[in-house]
Amino acid sequence: MANAQKVVSSFKEAEGTAYSMQSLDARYKSAIHEDSTQAVFTGQAQQQHITAYRQLLQNLGRYLVQNKFSWDKPTRCFNRFYFNQDGSIDYYLFNFQDVDAQKLAEFQRLMTQFIQSNKIAMQAPVKFSQCSPVVYKD
Repeated sequence: MANAQKVVSSFKEAEGTAYSMQSLDARYKSAIHEDSTQAVFTGQAQQQHITAYRQLLQNLGRYLVQNKFSWDKPTRCFNRFYFNQDGSIDYYLFNFQDVDAQKLAEFQRLMTQFIQSNKIAMQAPVKFSQCSPVVYKD
């Protein structure tokens, strides 16, 4: 069976598509939620998820450096990952503040490669999502 295409997109580009945030949020349960009945991970598993998520972001940072990508300055982003039950990344949506089009295109190209073979070190009985603000630095 072929895997579904993995998607890297800005929130704006995703609007009105099958992979808009609203569409994906209806299909992926929140990994962590203030209402524990709405969360995939609770108790000790919640802390394990936070650690695994941080590790994923660190792995992404290393991947960008290995591919000679430079931000040139601290760069703010709000991102949202959508994970399959096995922890593989199905979708990655982002919203950057003040990034030029060329740098954004290169990030999107590298991120598309990254999500093909990287995953979060967590598994769940359902598809899940995680969002956060992040500041990317060199």
